[in-house]
Amino acid sequence: MTLVAVSLGVTSCDRPRSGANPPPSREQDFASPLVSSEVSGKGDPEPIPSTTPPGSHMDPSSNAYIVFDGSGSMAGEPIEEARRAVTAFVQAAPTDLNLGLYVFDQNHQGGSELVPLGRGEKQRAQLRQQIAGISAGGGTPLGAALRAGTESLMARFQQQLRYGDIRLIVVTDGEATDPRTFDKSIRYARDYHVPIYTVGFRVREEHALRRFSEAYLTANDEQQLLNAMQETLAELDDDADF
Repeated sequence: MTLVAVSLGVTSCDRPRSGANPPPSREQDFASPLVSSEVSGKGDPEPIPSTTPPGSHMDPSSNAYIVFDGSGSMAGEPIEEARRAVTAFVQAAPTDLNLGLYVFDQNHQGGSELVPLGRGEKQRAQLRQQIAGISAGGGTPLGAALRAGTESLMARFQQQLRYGDIRLIVVTDGEATDPRTFDKSIRYARDYHVPIYTVGFRVREEHALRRFSEAYLTANDEQQLLNAMQETLAELDDDADF
């Protein structure tokens, strides 16, 4: 399972973590979230709607959208460790951070947004409940997940009058089973300068997302996965309980 996080307007930084477990492995291939000509080609990106959504207001809040890979290859101990790690991440994240959750698993094989972006104790309780119900099964539609995450984050960014921070966090252990959609979704996210943070969980080979991630981290157990997820918020965690 790979965890990918997308961030707008920030760059990640390495920060040591305390504890007996070694820090997650981290790699970076580019210095900024600007559009990659190699990815985007010569075509123009799809336009961001120019209209202001109802209820919009200046809001500097940060937003993190989690993509949780619950595919069949996660069955057994991996899915149990991942559920615990992601739950701990949600519980300790800054209270003013908006969080959202997208899952593909046995019960949502095409992928589904289970919790829209939001914050507050009710929001965190809903996230914990949905994470607890994730059951391994099905394929790895990362392309659909990246598209949905980008759209959700951009809609929130518009509501905040383009203030604040957005990031997409993907946790996965395998390659996309929807490669054509995956390629299009990568272009879509990069065209809107949405940096991706990817966490490869128990990944044996190099993952395709490494090339397109603001930061690519790997983890082999529950604690390393939690550490890696916390690294995706490295510059936001002053108020966190990490």
